[in-house]
Amino acid sequence: MSRDDEVQTEVALGTVDERLIKPAVEPPVEQERVSSQDLIGRYRISRLIGKGGMGEVLTARDDQVGRDVAIKRMRAASPTERAIQRFLREASIQGRLEHPAICPVHEIGRDADGQPFFAMKKLTGTTLAKILTDEQATVSLQRVLRAFADVCLAVELAHVRGIVHRDLKPDNIMLGDYGEVYVLDWGVAKVIGDDDGEFADVGSNSSSSGEFETAVGTAIGTPGYMAPEQVRGKQDIDGRADIYTLGCLLFEILAGEALHPRGAEGLASALAGIDARPSVRSPGRTIPPELDAICVAATTVDRAHRIQTARELGDRVQRFLDGDRDLALRKSLAQDHFKRACEAFAAGDSEDLRRVAMRESASALALDPALAGAAELVGRLMIQPPQATPREVEALIEVEDLQAARVNAGAGIWAVLAGIAYLPLLWWIAPGFFPYLGILSAVLIVMGAISVYNYRALTPRTGLIVIGNAVLCLLVSRMFSPILIAPGFASILAMAMVFTPRFSWMQSGFTVALAMIFAVLTPFALERLGLLSRTISVSNDGVLLAAPAVAGNEGAVLAVGVLYMVLLIAGACAMAETLRRRNREAQRQLHIQAWQLRQLVPR
Repeated sequence: MSRDDEVQTEVALGTVDERLIKPAVEPPVEQERVSSQDLIGRYRISRLIGKGGMGEVLTARDDQVGRDVAIKRMRAASPTERAIQRFLREASIQGRLEHPAICPVHEIGRDADGQPFFAMKKLTGTTLAKILTDEQATVSLQRVLRAFADVCLAVELAHVRGIVHRDLKPDNIMLGDYGEVYVLDWGVAKVIGDDDGEFADVGSNSSSSGEFETAVGTAIGTPGYMAPEQVRGKQDIDGRADIYTLGCLLFEILAGEALHPRGAEGLASALAGIDARPSVRSPGRTIPPELDAICVAATTVDRAHRIQTARELGDRVQRFLDGDRDLALRKSLAQDHFKRACEAFAAGDSEDLRRVAMRESASALALDPALAGAAELVGRLMIQPPQATPREVEALIEVEDLQAARVNAGAGIWAVLAGIAYLPLLWWIAPGFFPYLGILSAVLIVMGAISVYNYRALTPRTGLIVIGNAVLCLLVSRMFSPILIAPGFASILAMAMVFTPRFSWMQSGFTVALAMIFAVLTPFALERLGLLSRTISVSNDGVLLAAPAVAGNEGAVLAVGVLYMVLLIAGACAMAETLRRRNREAQRQLHIQAWQLRQLVPR
């Protein structure tokens, strides 16, 4: 085994026992020769490859099976019982996790001196830390992401068995020389349900500042990779702490740099929260939005909103990889969809053909955004409307027209109530007995009933509104002369009727105009024919208007006239403001929809 491999094996087996919060990269130890005649049970020792404060790792030959193994044993001459239990705890935790990505423990025992040891698989490979920092590394991103998905499954197994690693980081992930991947160093793992108090100071090396330390030995992990709940020293740590750390690893794989800084700054950063989108940190790299979203979901500060299982995290990465592997298939499918879209577009502009062209071209663009011609076709279909309005659009317009008609019917109810409230003023300035006002009152009541019906009906009777308003204009024209009040009154009513969505042929602008002109000029024509008393006289002194409905004193007439003028102008302005607001809103919606459609088409 080469020296680099030996160094990697040393890191893999976790020879440095005394660490609680430790640097992300540990310096390699010097190798030492031991006698090839040394024996530990059935194992023939060959080389010392690493040592720490309380343990050492050696390569050995298993004479019974005929294989090379790694042996980890205690170095202290007279270790305490507590130290022995701590040593055996690591071996027991690692041994009970049988998974291809977790180094198997072959045997736990004691040597001739009674010192505990455990034998495990001898690993060869490169740690993720070295892969991420080596600019000459030839490992592809897809290979690293596949290894990451495998790590997630191994961590999921540990969580199912009630074990939380608590110290996942690039140094503790190894990619083997033959496609394997290993999760290393289970020395500070937490067993859910067990009292960790006895071993809370495993490798204790906490920050002396106390800023992030709740009790001695409770903040276990590596700064920069610890979940916020680890930093706070919470006792109810569960698998979601490992998921946070896996999210940090995924971020580092994608962005090329760590999510959090090292040391105390990393602890503070984890507590405060940080933008975990690698595409923002490294805009020069092409990072798919799916992986951006996964990093954010895995590193949420609140663990209740975090991805809840390591399997889910790994599955989401694997789904992305599966899609990337199917790139050729997606391109082929995109070509098929684009071909069908072009055929439908060239066949005609019918509703069914256009629907096919839109659906197929959108599918082609979704499968292959870089497909030549697909974006152009989608853009043409979006910008150029069909010659005939689709049936679905017609149905939507009918629904909106019905809603608008109900709104206008509600306004009509209020207008009728306002007219009825205005009637006492007309009685005030009218002659003692004036039948036209009684007729006007009856017409207003009928108009109110029609408005209530239109407000509640599935199909409004808008033609009745045209007839009723024409009768109102005819009465006003006779009561106050055709050229005094009736023209303005008729203009306001005509605008309101034309503005209402059409549910009858009588609502066309031409028909409404004829009805209002007829209503205003009919009394005038009858006057000229001598069938009605004249209300208009022309002399050298000017035009004399004699309104039959006016017989009160000057002050009352002027007051009622001024009030009518104010209401007429205010009503016209209110109607115009409503029209402007609806037109503005429709314009805004069209621009928003156009902007949204432009975002769908690659530039």
